[in-house]
Amino acid sequence: MEEAPSSSSNLAFSLGIDVGKANLELALRSKEDIVERTTVPNDSEGHSTLVDWLSKQGASPEETRVCMEASGDFEEAIAQHLYDNGYRVSVVNPRRIKGYASSQLQRTKTDAADASLIARFGQREDPRPWEPASAAESRLQELTRARQALQKEKTRTQNRLDEAEDEAVQKAHQNLLDEIKRQIEDLEEEIEERVEENSELNDQCSLLETIPGVGLQTAAIVVSELGSPEQFESARQAAAYAGLIPRHRKSGTSIRGNPRMSKVGNGRLRRAMYFPAMTALRFNSAVKAFGDRLKERGKEKMVVIGAAMRKLLHICYGVLKSGRPFDPSLHPGT
Repeated sequence: MEEAPSSSSNLAFSLGIDVGKANLELALRSKEDIVERTTVPNDSEGHSTLVDWLSKQGASPEETRVCMEASGDFEEAIAQHLYDNGYRVSVVNPRRIKGYASSQLQRTKTDAADASLIARFGQREDPRPWEPASAAESRLQELTRARQALQKEKTRTQNRLDEAEDEAVQKAHQNLLDEIKRQIEDLEEEIEERVEENSELNDQCSLLETIPGVGLQTAAIVVSELGSPEQFESARQAAAYAGLIPRHRKSGTSIRGNPRMSKVGNGRLRRAMYFPAMTALRFNSAVKAFGDRLKERGKEKMVVIGAAMRKLLHICYGVLKSGRPFDPSLHPGT
C-alpha cells in the first residue's frame, strides 16, 4: 500500500543503506538525483564514519531521510545510531523494496545498485519513520531472544542425546540438557517479572493471552518483536514483517509450485507462531474453522499450519491495535 505523502517528501537528501553483516553500502541522492557512494564497516567506528561522511556531503539531519531494509539484527545498531544523531530513519520490509525494484525494471543486483535503489525508494515513497523500542521493550526483547536461542540449543542437545550410544557421552549430554532447561526456566521467570513490573507491557501481554493458543512467553515475543502495531497499516503488513505471507511460484504454464511462506522478515516472530498455531488449530474457534476450510479444500498439512500461523498473527495484531480482548466473532474462519 502506498503511503500518503508528507512534508518530509521535500527533504533535500535521501540516503539508501544496503545493510550487510560486515559492511554498509551507502548511496546518497540529492533532489537533482546526483548520487554519492561509499562503503563503511558495520561497526561502531563505521557508524561514526557514516555520520561524518554525511556531514561532509552537506546532508544534515534536518534535510535528510535515511532508508534501509530490515535485515535480521544487522540494521538495528546503525538505525539507532542515526536516530540518536537526529536523522529521520525508515526500516522497510525487504518485500517492499523488491516490489519497487520490479516496478522500476531494475535487473542489476549488486550492493551498490541496491543502495541506490533504496535511496530512490525512500525519496519517492517516503516510508514511515522508525522509532526505537523503549528500554523496557529492549530488555524484554533481549530476554525473549535469549530464551529462543536456548530452546534451539535444547533441541540440538536432545538430538545428540538420542543419538549417543556411549554411556559417558549420554551422561554429558544429559547434564548439559538439564542445565539448559534450568536456564530456560530462569529466563521465563525473568520475562514474567519484567512484564508484570511494566504496566504497558503487562496490558499488551494480557490482551494477547485472551487469544486461545497464546501464552505469556509467546505474548512477550510478539510484543517485543512486533513493536507498536501503529507502525503497520494492516494485519497483512504485520504478517509480511514476520515473513508469513505466501510466496507463489508460477512461470508460464510449466511451473506451478505450491505456495510457500516467504520467510523474508522477522524469523523470531515467525518461529514463535508455530507451536501456538498448532494449539490454536485445536482450541481457537476462529483458527480451527479457518484450518478446517483449508483441509476441506485439500490443502497439505504444512500449508494449513502456515496459514494458521498467519491467521494467528493477524489476530494478535487486531487485538493489540484495538486494545480489546479476543472476540472470535470478529475473526471468522474464512
